[in-house]
Amino acid sequence: MIKELKKLKSAPSSLNINQLLIPVSVFDITQKGAKDFNKIYLWVKSQNLNKIVRTKSGAIKTGAKCRLPAWDVRTNRYCVEMTVIMEGRAWRIQFRTKPPEGMSGRKAFSEFKKLLLKDGIDLEKYAIENGEEVKKDIEKPLIGAARKWMYDVLYEGVNHIDFHSSYPAGLANTHPEFRKTLEEIYKKRNEENMCKNILNFSIGFMQSLGGCSARWAHLSRDAIKDNNNRVRELAKRLDKSGRLVISFNTDGIWYRGPVYHGKGEGEKMGDWHNDRINCQFRMKSDGAYEFIENGIYYPVIRGIANDVKNDWQWGDIYTEKAKLQLFTFDEKEGISLNGEKVV
Repeated sequence: MIKELKKLKSAPSSLNINQLLIPVSVFDITQKGAKDFNKIYLWVKSQNLNKIVRTKSGAIKTGAKCRLPAWDVRTNRYCVEMTVIMEGRAWRIQFRTKPPEGMSGRKAFSEFKKLLLKDGIDLEKYAIENGEEVKKDIEKPLIGAARKWMYDVLYEGVNHIDFHSSYPAGLANTHPEFRKTLEEIYKKRNEENMCKNILNFSIGFMQSLGGCSARWAHLSRDAIKDNNNRVRELAKRLDKSGRLVISFNTDGIWYRGPVYHGKGEGEKMGDWHNDRINCQFRMKSDGAYEFIENGIYYPVIRGIANDVKNDWQWGDIYTEKAKLQLFTFDEKEGISLNGEKVV
């Protein structure tokens, strides 16, 4: 066994192994992360192990159908996950964006379940079996310009509205029995990282096929739809008031005109507030825009970390600096960067 695999977190293996009890090691979406992941992937691939047999929900089939040693690789838009069972140990190894230290969507969701249970709500009773089908009906996040001609246009006097913990608020609006627990979590979000992580990660995890077989996808669907409806409704009010809605960013709105005040403004979960005032604003694409507020420049590029952009200046989102690193996976080569093998 190569040392790179041996040093990763693992669990004892058996014919009755539980996928959820295997610890996860994450390699970040960087060139180094890709290189380290590939070294393990290509070595494991060369070992000619059995293929892990899975249930429809994604669990590892146990008993007689569990032929060890074994492995497999599963992918989605956000993650490549390799599961390896050999030499008495089991590993789950992922190539994806690293969560905050000590945190994962699963952990945040598990803590949320515990807090709900204290309030008399057993989330297991909400689980569904057709999560994969329900997931297909989930609305996409509202991201991008309000109208196609608004890209590459420089706007002055632009403000931004942000909704407070809007997805959790959407869950509370559509399933009121969760409101008490969620509001308590929201109140503690600035003092306790776990509370902040529950608000940020739980809704997304509910629809994760790899994480929980999307067994709570209907709750995620309801929360996201409610958020989108509230954002659209506020955008209509902005339009009617004479402001110009320029773009959406999930639970926020960029608009030009006098600072808007109105119904729903406040500091509670699901309320909105103006968090950027009187900015210069320009949008290159759905995931790329830049703005200046009080003389300070802020470039926003999905997929490029903030620390990489510390020395950027106005217009850099249109230069080579903003070129995204596109990582892809195929079974033969592993992770590639912009079509080139990473070694």
